[in-house]
Amino acid sequence: MKNPFLINRTYTLTYITAWMLIAGIHAVVLWLAGGLELRMAVSDSATFNILFAGIALGLWYSIRYYDLNKAGMLDRLLNHLLISMFVLGVWLGLGFIILNNLWTDQTLYQKFLVSSLPWRGIAGFFYYSLIIMIYYLYINSEDRKTRISKESTLRLQVKEAEIDRLKAQINPHFLFNSLNSVSSLITSQPEQAREMLVRLSGFLRYALENRHNNLTSLSAEIENIRYYLEIEKVRFGKRLQFDFIVPEECLTMTIPHMILQPLVENSIKHGVYESTEPVKIELRASCNQSENLLIELTNDFDPEAPPRKGKGIGLINTQNRLFLAYNCENCLEVQRTENRFTIKLTIPQNPNHETPAQSTDH
Repeated sequence: MKNPFLINRTYTLTYITAWMLIAGIHAVVLWLAGGLELRMAVSDSATFNILFAGIALGLWYSIRYYDLNKAGMLDRLLNHLLISMFVLGVWLGLGFIILNNLWTDQTLYQKFLVSSLPWRGIAGFFYYSLIIMIYYLYINSEDRKTRISKESTLRLQVKEAEIDRLKAQINPHFLFNSLNSVSSLITSQPEQAREMLVRLSGFLRYALENRHNNLTSLSAEIENIRYYLEIEKVRFGKRLQFDFIVPEECLTMTIPHMILQPLVENSIKHGVYESTEPVKIELRASCNQSENLLIELTNDFDPEAPPRKGKGIGLINTQNRLFLAYNCENCLEVQRTENRFTIKLTIPQNPNHETPAQSTDH
């Protein structure tokens, strides 16, 4: 860590200006109150203040590499007391030698120089304390910035790890069922089996290749959902119907990667599985003046069918991901009517935009 007074030109000029101001005031006091000739007052002030300005820069290294965490308060006080005595001795000694040799023929000034050593020592100790305090404040400030930066980086890493964990939760039953469907189609309908493998490959490629990308375009996400639904349609046939109603201007908007996957799985699980009649899954999107992307995912369900077992993991994971990505607790809204189940997502395109607070339990 560089000396705070030498970090940049502004700080250096400020340091020099401060000492010039101190030296000027010192010279005026010696001239008017001390009764010294102006040239003696200027040389006296310049000598002692220039010396201490140089010594003060060196004091940085006496505390920068001193382990403050291992030293107690008493140890620090004793350490600084010893350093200050040494520094003041060197400072007063050098100043005395220089000025005594400069004004060898001035007996009155030499007497003044000797008699002034005690109050110079007091002033020097004040200088020392002030400089050390500035250094400690700077070190504490930089350490705090470093600590905040590390904590922020750690929080970001934890957040990204949590998002990756949530994104990685692809339903294994889907893979098993898809492979079983392919297996059954290989002998009876080899062409359909081949198409299903192509779709499954596209789905898995999208899931794995973009796993570490937090955001993707709505068009890419919809294409992946279409792969998924076409695979499931092989199993459910006419019972599964789906439609996408998305304006062209919304396709380029961003959306968390694989955010729709668990929601579509939820629609199939609670809609298609439990119904003997065709069930339609409909995805609608709309844009809100480039601030929000609004997505509605709706599916029919049989109100008389017994509810399937489950803990709502898909909805919980989606809500958690939206909170981690946008710090938004109300980006997911659930609405249920007599035979329609709707999930509404609000995806902020502007991170500072706040979404309305509204939520309903499934």
